[in-house]
Amino acid sequence: MYLSPAEIASGRQHSLNNFQTATAACVSASERLTELFTRLGRQQLQLLSSQPQSLMPSGQWLSGLQSQSAVLLGEPLEIIGDAQQTVIITAATQTRVLDQLLVTALERARASSPVEVLPALSTLKESIQQTERGLTGWADAVRESVALLEARFAQLANLAAAQAQASTANLQQASDGSVAALQ
Repeated sequence: MYLSPAEIASGRQHSLNNFQTATAACVSASERLTELFTRLGRQQLQLLSSQPQSLMPSGQWLSGLQSQSAVLLGEPLEIIGDAQQTVIITAATQTRVLDQLLVTALERARASSPVEVLPALSTLKESIQQTERGLTGWADAVRESVALLEARFAQLANLAAAQAQASTANLQQASDGSVAALQ
């Protein structure tokens, strides 16, 4: 046996902690999404209950809906992005734990192996370390990409909201002008 019981127990504990972190991120994202959808439902109920019996013009309503949709679409994407980043970080951490256990086992095997096997064990160890570096680089790139996408989407959502508000203002002015002309 190349790994001691303490090392195996430590690896198992790290694995459980990583699994717990990933699970907590998913549960937190679910809670945040539930809170978001509850808040949106309440806002819509309040909007409907506060509306006078007369209906607003359909163009104004659609423009307001477009503005709300652009802003609100960003919130679920942010929640999902946060959960995704945590899962990526946790997966990278778990990979390091497993790699460390494997490297330790290889080091111990190397100490008791014949000379002919040593180059193969060294190559395997090097390969594991290079793969870990590659996965770490990949995880960092993915996290950066998600952060850039979130920032870009926030910009687009804000732009769409500003355009929808401008459109609403133009429709309101046109509606007010039509009402004034009819009187």
